[in-house]
Amino acid sequence: MILRNTFAAAAAVFVMAGAAAPASAQIAGTALKSILGQASDNALDQLSKPGAFSADKAISIALPGAGGKGVGDLMNLASKAGLTGDINGGLNRAAEQAAAQAKPIFRAAIDKATLTDAVGMVKSDTGATDYLKQSTGPEILKQLQPLVRAALQGSGVLKQTSQLSALGMSEDKLTDYVANKTSEGIFTYVGREETRMRANPLETGKNLLQGMKGLKF
Repeated sequence: MILRNTFAAAAAVFVMAGAAAPASAQIAGTALKSILGQASDNALDQLSKPGAFSADKAISIALPGAGGKGVGDLMNLASKAGLTGDINGGLNRAAEQAAAQAKPIFRAAIDKATLTDAVGMVKSDTGATDYLKQSTGPEILKQLQPLVRAALQGSGVLKQTSQLSALGMSEDKLTDYVANKTSEGIFTYVGREETRMRANPLETGKNLLQGMKGLKF
């Protein structure tokens, strides 16, 4: 509650600052963006660790059933025949590798947030994350795709998809699928980090106040 009030106060200050002095509004907006930036950095640090995606059922990635009826049986047969190998493990490792390189992508997206949008970031425990996903999610996904494709190629997973063409798999389809899942997983963790930071007023509030230092009205 304390931190929620702090965020609300920051937004109010931000509105007043915007009406009175663009420079002050810039400082207030920068403070809120700094918190979101820290949340995304923390989330990406966690997700880039080996086993991070596969260990969390909320975000773990499994080979999609793209061929319609009977796909489950076909997948079981393919697995028993040794065609699939450790594809699911490869998908999750690819997501982790993409997450390890995604900080600049998320930082750039955060920097694009307009100052008026910063006010909306205080409305819920994941307000900033929700804003970022809605406003820049498609662009983030677009930039994640080449990272995911490179990771899938490096792991050999894309070579195995040719063996699963009967299941409706293709390189493009698998890349899009894993990129989407990677993006969803990252936003899930950014939201968790934002919620955690909002619940830690001593640490996060200090950072916010430091970012707003020097405001004059």
